[in-house]
Amino acid sequence: MKKKIILTIAFVISLLSMLLNQYGGMKGVQEIRGLISLYNPIGIISVLFFIIGVWIPFKNKKINKIFGGLGVVGIVISEIYNFFTWHIMNITGKMSIHNSIEFAFPEFYVGLVISLIMIAVYFCIDKIVKE
Repeated sequence: MKKKIILTIAFVISLLSMLLNQYGGMKGVQEIRGLISLYNPIGIISVLFFIIGVWIPFKNKKINKIFGGLGVVGIVISEIYNFFTWHIMNITGKMSIHNSIEFAFPEFYVGLVISLIMIAVYFCIDKIVKE
């Protein structure tokens, strides 16, 4: 139970950066919170995978590790997907790495680094903390 609580707290803390404005044409003009990473299907499925992997016990513990790992990795994939695509519908109408970089606020990169750290934390806690 201790391990589940620690993993869940770490996961929730890693998601807090999504409350910041991460995208937009200009600060104060058009700002979009990082929560859009959780609102797309990849984000929703990732959170569900994490919850299933951590809180639902399977006979084979590897299944729990796989689901939990897919959950934390899926959040990073969701963030990267939004990085490349959010501006297509909102501002530019076209896919462009230049636009993705130009319209992402520094907070996006902070959130991405925190999510990447969460992947390492997940697997470290999974190995170090006993059930």
